[in-house]
Amino acid sequence: MSLYYFPAARGDDQLNKMQDLETKGICIFCPESLSEIKKEIIFTTRNWIVKHNGYPYKSTKLHVLIVPKKHVSTISELPKETQAEFLPLVSRCEKQFNLKSYGLAARSGDMRYNGASVEHLHFHLVVGDIESEDFEPVRFKLSSRPS
Repeated sequence: MSLYYFPAARGDDQLNKMQDLETKGICIFCPESLSEIKKEIIFTTRNWIVKHNGYPYKSTKLHVLIVPKKHVSTISELPKETQAEFLPLVSRCEKQFNLKSYGLAARSGDMRYNGASVEHLHFHLVVGDIESEDFEPVRFKLSSRPS
């Protein structure tokens, strides 16, 4: 299976980056590749990386990714310790970003069917930019049909 699903790219910059990383066999979210995203990292814990999304969704005021350090594609593959650390981590994000309202979403499994662009499981913490003059709701694709 591929590390990236190119039809899910939301722009040429993202697609080019995905193709480059796929050719090099690099998973952008694995700890050994942290140099690729170093400037985007907000904080890490024993089992998780919290980072700004390099390709945030349209109409977001904040778009953070919560990524397990262990490369898995489904939630059930996460070690129990990593699972147990997740909700306290989300709570830490609430406090750190002073969040009053946000969305939290993830896609798990085969990215050809769930709309994901990266095979490595990750969660999206999103705050819509409601103060924007050209406000639009944030759209998060949760399914797809293989092309």
